[in-house]
Formats: sequence, structure tokens, C-alpha cells
Amino acid sequence: MILGAISDIHSPRYLNDFFMAFRTAPLYDLYILAGDLVDKGKVLHFDPIYRLLSSRKVVAVFGNDDFRELRDEYRRLYPSITWLEEEATSLKVGNSTIYLVGSEGVIERPTKWQFERGINREFYMKRKERLEDLLCRKEGDLTVLITHYSPAYETLKGEKTWAYPELGYPLVKELKCKPDIAIHGHAHKSTITHAVVDGVEVYNVALPATRGFTTIRLEKS
Repeated sequence: MILGAISDIHSPRYLNDFFMAFRTAPLYDLYILAGDLVDKGKVLHFDPIYRLLSSRKVVAVFGNDDFRELRDEYRRLYPSITWLEEEATSLKVGNSTIYLVGSEGVIERPTKWQFERGINREFYMKRKERLEDLLCRKEGDLTVLITHYSPAYETLKGEKTWAYPELGYPLVKELKCKPDIAIHGHAHKSTITHAVVDGVEVYNVALPATRGFTTIRLEKS
């Protein structure tokens, strides 16, 4: 089972880079989009990405630039994608069943912009509880957690350390029910895009950091 994961296309900002990555990548069993698909909520800029991927099996989560008030529009305009927002789904991929839990994710310290819009730490702690609940309902051979914000600080290296709490949360270390794989984006300047944290393979798949699709090979345990 081969997954291809990417995020932070910020279409149209990195759209040409995405096209190049798509042309040079192998054919994946499943494509994963880990948020910030367009720049500043311009939903229609997702059109060219969707046209490339609409015939493939795709699971996606939203990022902070995929504004919350516009997410129903994504679902309406791009229905062949499985959109996950504090949700889970089980998919048959090859000979395995993969259980995917998806969310924008959790950060430790809300940004000033978020505070001004009424988003506080309690908001993210409730989201953390929801993700924990979904992960503990595991259904399948392998569990994959997909978030936009990083669930581990190890894959933020390269970013300013003072900003870590606004880019993610050490979620993997605190989870009772851990996934086999955790995929995230958001960290454009990361220099370490893969780490093993408490036995969990964590991948930062942000296009500005990786310059292409991240290929992840999964096997039944």
C-alpha cells in the first residue's frame, strides 16, 4: 500500500510546484491532502488540483487558510474527495483496511489572530479530546492520523522555536490510542520532515519543505 501525501499548496502560490510534483510522482493507492490547499480561502483556486486528482482516491483535511466558513463549499464543489473534519473513515486499499482520522489539528497556543476571533486554548483541548475518541475507535489494519497542524515538535525543526506552540502540539506523545502514522503540514521551513515519536512515524508533508509528494509505504502489522 503506497500513500502519496502533500499539503500547503496555497493555490495559486505553489500551484506550479504541485504540477511538477504530480508529474514526477508514482501512481499512489491513496492521495492525502493535509490542508492549506488554497491561499486565503479562495476556494475556486482548488479547481486545477481537483481536476488532476478527481479520478484518484483522495482523502483531505482543511488548513487554517481553508477558512472554516467556506468548508461546506469545498464539499459541494469537490465531492469525489473524502473530506475529514474531526471525522474518521475506513477505506479498503489493496488488501488492507486503513482507518483514517482527520482534522485541522491542535495547537498549544492560539495566535493573536485566532484570539481576536474567539478561538482559545479550550477550543483546541476539546478538539484534542475528539481526536482521542476517534483514534480509540480504531477500525482496520492500520491507523493514520491526518492533521494540518503538527502533532509533534520533532518535525518543526527549522522553524523558530518560539513559534512551535502556534504551529502544533505534542499530541502524539500524549495520546492514549496512538496511530501508526501521523501526517501533517503547516511547517513550511521544516528541515526535518520525518521523525519517529513514541513509536509513531510522523511526516511533515508541506510542499514548501518537501518540494514534492511524500511517499509512504504501509504494511500490515
